[in-house]
Amino acid sequence: MSHDRYHIGIDVGGTFTDLVVCDRADGALTLHKVPTTPHDIASGISAALRKSGAPAAEIAEIAHGTTAATNALLERKGARTGLVTTAGFRDLLELRDGARRPLRGWQPAFEPIVPRHRRWEVSERMDPSGNVLQTLAEDEVAGLVARLVQYEVEALAISFLHADRNAAHERRAREILQRLWPTGALVLGSEVSPFPGERLRTATAALAAYLTPLMTRYVDGLERVLAEAGMSPVFRFIESAGASLTPEEVRRSPVQTILSGPAGGAVAGAALSQLFRLTSAVTVDMGGTSFDVTTLHEGQPQLRTDRTLEFGLRVAVPCVDIQTVGIGGGSLAWLDESVPGGLQVGPQSAGALPGPACFGRGGRRPTVTDASLLLDRLVGDRTDLGLPPLDSRAAEQAMVAEVCSGFGMEPKDAAKMVLEVAEAGMAAFVRGQLMTRGISPDRTTLIAFGGAGPVHAAPVAQRMGLKRVVVPYLAAGFSALGCLLCPPAQVALVAVNERLLTLSSSRLRARCAAAFPAGDGGHLRLALILRRSQNPHEDLLLMRDAEESGEALVRRYQTFAQQAYGVWPAAETIRVVRLLAVLERGNSRIALGPSLEATFRRRQERQAVTADPERRSTLGRTPLVPVESVPVGREVSGPALVVLPGASAFVPSGVPYHVDKCGNLILEIDA
Repeated sequence: MSHDRYHIGIDVGGTFTDLVVCDRADGALTLHKVPTTPHDIASGISAALRKSGAPAAEIAEIAHGTTAATNALLERKGARTGLVTTAGFRDLLELRDGARRPLRGWQPAFEPIVPRHRRWEVSERMDPSGNVLQTLAEDEVAGLVARLVQYEVEALAISFLHADRNAAHERRAREILQRLWPTGALVLGSEVSPFPGERLRTATAALAAYLTPLMTRYVDGLERVLAEAGMSPVFRFIESAGASLTPEEVRRSPVQTILSGPAGGAVAGAALSQLFRLTSAVTVDMGGTSFDVTTLHEGQPQLRTDRTLEFGLRVAVPCVDIQTVGIGGGSLAWLDESVPGGLQVGPQSAGALPGPACFGRGGRRPTVTDASLLLDRLVGDRTDLGLPPLDSRAAEQAMVAEVCSGFGMEPKDAAKMVLEVAEAGMAAFVRGQLMTRGISPDRTTLIAFGGAGPVHAAPVAQRMGLKRVVVPYLAAGFSALGCLLCPPAQVALVAVNERLLTLSSSRLRARCAAAFPAGDGGHLRLALILRRSQNPHEDLLLMRDAEESGEALVRRYQTFAQQAYGVWPAAETIRVVRLLAVLERGNSRIALGPSLEATFRRRQERQAVTADPERRSTLGRTPLVPVESVPVGREVSGPALVVLPGASAFVPSGVPYHVDKCGNLILEIDA
């Protein structure tokens, strides 16, 4: 019996919890899905592990991408949090970042995660250089304890003015409160965001405090589930920049998991891009609730050092640059009576419960999934995943009740209109992401995954003028597979303030050594955060290696600025304000290409034995083609509904497609 046989990746989505098992005996992968249990994630993960059938004693590793932190913020279910700040700066969270609200579209009112009655001021002051102007009023800090108890505060953020230059007052305030108030979580702004900018630092500290108790309970609960099941694997959480953390690291810094869920898909997309040797690609991950877009350059996902999580709430979190719009398979179609002909799709979603009407779990309102089923773009048979078949009659009834009645249409015509609106929104969103980065669509490959991504990839690509679409073989569980590909790593943001032209490799190495004092082993990835002249906008430039010269970096940034903004900045005006460093301290145990090839070969053998030549798609119009039945490398043309494990890819009429030796589906849109 091998104790290192099974490696498992788990991704908890809005509708399904996906689990991918890699059997190290031959490298093959298996996919399992169970409905997500939003109010008890641990029990859903436990059910998925049982469904996998992997013996507890033989599970070596579990890598988990979680949306727990994101959902806690969006649903306002974090800890009762307080904030202590310098006298006169109580309302920093209200000031936000000055961004303009969108003119149209659904947008909730902004409410700080710490209400004003739980924000307190104390007397202290540093100047911008970190010199003490007013000593800390320690009696005022001690006097806060009664307020903390009165308001039942669970976590407290401490963020003082200019603490990025001198954090002595923040640390002393923590010492006092730890002695007098030992039960609460304490977070310092100078530790979670040691950079200039009071608004960003205070917002980040408040969010870190808000998430700390919740994520501690979440990690404890998962560890308890594993222990009760008799498992003792290496357990890793995916963090927002595409690395992975130990449970203890998540307890110390839960804010790093704020984009944990989508990061796994971006990492898997990057690995596939490297497999295909693509210089430019864009990934779209479409599940039940959202449409996530990531741009890739030379096989690497774009990164960023901050994130606006909702209107005005910008926090300093190193993360993969994933942009999201609320269009998913479960997105509801509804009529906006304030707009003539106002059919809208999303952002409201049917979620895991009740889900789309065709799921047969009580849903009565039409969704994108229901429309796709009615137009023969989905396979109704889900027995390979152990799930009940989709109900086309329920989908039709929902469409009649909500859309047909408003437009006087037949159900299929209404479904076609729903998909027109949804796919137009997807195409516009992807086009916008490419344009802001100076990327030409006709030179970019679309990599589509998630349960719903392959259904809409080809129509979206046709709208945009993209030339090629790649649908990975395990598209339905690609984010879970990506969790296994994320390496153990440390991520650090380092303050820098010097011209790009004069930045030397020796100074970079010194800053990295200070950020990672535990040792210099591992692979180092670096990115520079830049500003042009007095422009407050920041750009991120990935370094090819730590030895790349300042002159080469300047030329690359000038080329980017010309493509993205139409300007050629003078070299002396480009400044480095921060450094993003990722130190990978190991490699994934999974090799994407060989694992997909072994999986595809195994399922091809099974398909040859069990193939049913009479099988047809749900409504009998679009030919149903199991991907395993397509000869490798042979080009055929749509229309077709290509069946992948747990998903289906729609190929429009006349579009050529073929399958490679790994089972990946390639559509040549421009042919």
